[in-house]
This record gives sequence, structure tokens and C-alpha cells, in this order.
Amino acid sequence: MDEQTIDISALWLVIKKKMNVIVIVTLLITMIAGIATFFLVEPKYTSTVAVFINDVKTTSSGGTESQTVNDINMYQKLVETYSAITKSRTVAEDVIAELNLDLSVGELQGMISSSAKGNTQFLNISITSNDREQAYKIANQMALSLKSVSKELRGADIVQTLDAANVPNSPSSPNLKMNIAIGFMLGLMISVFGVFILEFLDKTVKDPSNIIDGLGLTFLGSLPLVEDAEI
Repeated sequence: MDEQTIDISALWLVIKKKMNVIVIVTLLITMIAGIATFFLVEPKYTSTVAVFINDVKTTSSGGTESQTVNDINMYQKLVETYSAITKSRTVAEDVIAELNLDLSVGELQGMISSSAKGNTQFLNISITSNDREQAYKIANQMALSLKSVSKELRGADIVQTLDAANVPNSPSSPNLKMNIAIGFMLGLMISVFGVFILEFLDKTVKDPSNIIDGLGLTFLGSLPLVEDAEI
């Protein structure tokens, strides 16, 4: 227990002695992270459209069939299927043709992300682009193209737009605050680790106990360091 206390005390003394270096290095790396995020990383914008997937069948009298639990489970599986269809080549090609985009199918597919909204029949389709207007236009067209492809596949219109996409007001990435926080933590770890390494590599004798304990010699005395002394 005593040795552990001594070690912790020694580590704290090293940190305290090199506190100026730790603070400067930490602030420097934090500033670099913030500047790089703000000036070097191109912002990206995300626009999302929400669609409703429902395959409700009508009865002979013009009403709708009642839905059972199995039907609802089937619809939820259908949402997962349509989530995969949004990234298909067929849908991407239709979007490119309708908007006359100067993008390849692979580039557009890389901009698409889709996910079911919990255990519901809602599907969120998100488009991430360097151009906010482009993200907005593609997102809304994705819903229309998915609707068109769905009609061809099933012969019925089961895709309904619930919430149309809007032009994003602010970038979705990079996250300036998060990157600054990461830079701060990284700078703190690097500075503290570097200080300990330099202290470990420094073999100069800083305390008489190093000679007494390490070499087993008797300490006779020391010569004080006098600054600006004439030799």
C-alpha cells in the first residue's frame, strides 16, 4: 500500500511539474482539431423523407379488410424489404433519369441510407450530399421512384409519402463540438503520456534518495546550483 501511494505521489509530482507542457500541448491539439474540422472537412447535408408501406386490400363492397396480427407482422417485414429496394440499381437509375443527375449508380447508392422506424410500417429514406439542395431533391424523388418501382413489382401502389423531405438548414457532418472534444481528450492523453515517457528516459539524479536506495551508497552532501555564478 505504501509503495502504491509513493508511486501515485511521484506520478502526480511529474504531472504538476510539467503542467505547463500538458496544458499547451492539449490546447494546441484541440485547436488543430477544431481548425481542421471547420476549414478542411467539407460539410455534408442530410435530407430525409418518410414513407408509409401498406398493402391493404379492399373488399367487394368497397371497404378494407380488417388487419390481423399476422398481417401487421407481414407489413413490417415488407418495410424491411423496401428498405433494401431503396438501394437497388433499379431505383437509383430511375432517380438519376428523373432528375438528370451527373452521378453514377454507385455514387448515388453511396448517398442513400434507409431504416424502418421501429416496429412500424414507416420507412425513413435519407440522402447525404455535399449540396443541400441536391440532398432535398433526391430524397423526395427517391419516394417517387420507389413508388413507381413498387407498382411494377407488385402491380399495386403500396408506397405513400408521409413526410416530404425539406432542405436541411445545417450540415449533418462534421460535428464540430464532438471533434473538438475528441481533440481535447486526445491532446490530454498524448501530453500526459509524453511527459511520463520523457520523465522515464531522463536518467539524471533528481533526489538524494535515488542514490541511497538505488546504489546503496551513503549520501554525503550536494552542491547547490547557483545561477549566473562566475566560474
